[in-house]
Formats: sequence, C-alpha cells, structure tokens
Amino acid sequence: MENEVLVRFSNESVYQTFIKINFEKVEKILIFPNEVFFTIDDVRVSVKREDWDEIQKKMLENTK
Repeated sequence: MENEVLVRFSNESVYQTFIKINFEKVEKILIFPNEVFFTIDDVRVSVKREDWDEIQKKMLENTK
C-alpha cells in the first residue's frame, strides 16, 4: 500500500518533501515520541509520529 507522506531526510532539519512510500518496503523502524525514523530503498527518513500513526491506522483498516 502506497501513501504520500511528508518526510525529513537525514541531512535536513525540516519536513519539506512529500514522497510516496510503499510501507511494505519500510525497514529499520525507530519510533520516538515525536518522530519515526525508517529506511526505505536505502534512504533514511523521518516522519512525524502523528503521520506514522495515521498511516498505520489506514493500513490496519485496509486489512480488514
């Protein structure tokens, strides 16, 4: 399942890039109170925790 999400790349200090992510390819997830870091296609990115939780909720609903 692909979702468009606002991300911050490791060399950036702000969330400014929207990318489409297939969350089945997400690896090396680190969840913090305000951010979630993960690797996709050998690129390390961060998303806001609220966005991550919303995507997880959507994915769960789609599996029902």
